[in-house]
Amino acid sequence: MNALSDLSQLPLWQAIGLAIGFPIGLLFLNELISSLERRSNPLAKNLRTIRNLVLPALALLLFVNWILNLPSESSTSRWIETAFWVALLFALLGFVNDIVFGMGRARSIGERVPKLFRDLAQALLVAVGAMVIYSKVWGMEIQGALTALGLGSIVIGLALQEPLGNIVSGLMLLLERPLNVGDWVNVDGVIGQVTEINWRSVHIETPAREVRVVPNVLLYKGAFSNLSRPTPERTEVVEMGFSYDDPPNKVKELLLEVLRSTPGVLSDPEPLVRTVNYADFSIIYRMIFTVETQETAGAARDDVMTRLWYMARREGLTIPFPIRMEYRPGENPGKPEKTTSQWLNEQPRFKASLQPAELANLNIREYTSGEMMHSPKKPFEGGALILHGQVSLLAQSNEGQEVVVSRLSAGECFGDNLTAGSSTDAISLKADTDVTLLWLPAEQMDQLLSRSASLSSEVGDAIELRRLAVQAIKRHRKGQSLPAS
Repeated sequence: MNALSDLSQLPLWQAIGLAIGFPIGLLFLNELISSLERRSNPLAKNLRTIRNLVLPALALLLFVNWILNLPSESSTSRWIETAFWVALLFALLGFVNDIVFGMGRARSIGERVPKLFRDLAQALLVAVGAMVIYSKVWGMEIQGALTALGLGSIVIGLALQEPLGNIVSGLMLLLERPLNVGDWVNVDGVIGQVTEINWRSVHIETPAREVRVVPNVLLYKGAFSNLSRPTPERTEVVEMGFSYDDPPNKVKELLLEVLRSTPGVLSDPEPLVRTVNYADFSIIYRMIFTVETQETAGAARDDVMTRLWYMARREGLTIPFPIRMEYRPGENPGKPEKTTSQWLNEQPRFKASLQPAELANLNIREYTSGEMMHSPKKPFEGGALILHGQVSLLAQSNEGQEVVVSRLSAGECFGDNLTAGSSTDAISLKADTDVTLLWLPAEQMDQLLSRSASLSSEVGDAIELRRLAVQAIKRHRKGQSLPAS
């Protein structure tokens, strides 16, 4: 009976309000957090702190004071009140941090102020606030709190020497600023971009989409390279070997041409090619070129390496095998390739117009996708029949916009005077796909067309259509839209 009498004295309305209000508050915060996370709003993180720490501490404090009616001087009540105010202070400082450094235009300020510095400042303010809260709640002088904090710091410092070493190393990195978030670095042979600098470590995201976590103390004591300084431009070095039968000056001139025509390779500083070594099977050439940023280095390097193979095939250069291989007479280690005769069999009308002596001057040329085959700075010499692939004929409008005049495919011809029927100074040819050509000197191409009336008529009609298209583009008025190449 005494127990039932005690329960009847409990504040019913406060208990009902607490029992209903706490779940409703959690539900409201959950919905608000989900909404902010969908919009990638940084305030969601601190709302989770309120949901997980502040709200439960407040509910527990109200339960102790309203329901259990514990005196405010009791240790239990004081500990819960201290925890509530410290959690609330931590959450408020987090809100201030996100509003000042993490939202809208303030993000640019956050990029200049490292996250580690902001975290340390927040921790210091929480520590100072905790001492004030301790003094007010427990009714003690701050000197006592400082004494307790000092003794506790000694114990914690001895137990956490390694984590504290990382924090101190992080502070030294912060003061020296050898790297920032967004910089590309090379640490122990691993290249990646710095995504975070925190209390313990630096997070580096590699091109393989994996995160490498490096403790601050290793970066501070060890050596690493910052690839984003002093400028974001990066210099790449590619070495390639060519046969002893290929004249070095010719090889270097062709390699420079490849570098200058590759998208992403900067013209300033000028690309360089050097002869560096006479190896067992080849002469080694070193290509030095610069790209805008580390992010573009991989794509530019891949493009250069791809174009080197096609250039070597067109120009008759030999890239020797890097190992010794012995073959019997007549053996071919590679995949059998189509001969000139086999390609000609697929173009019977063109083959029928050739004389036996002209067959000796024919050769196969190959271009990779995206490569410029003809431009005002690099004219195409001779005539060509497209055997495989697709080529775009480009011209510039009055606005300077590059426009596709037509697309040439297998069986069509182009060359010195076979492209647009007039001067080729205003047009360009670009390979849309990998292209295989049958090349013939200009004089023999003219003789071929003069002998074959049907072939000459067909080529003439195509030339006239291209000429009219180029003239239409040149007459195009400003302000009208044109299809981009």
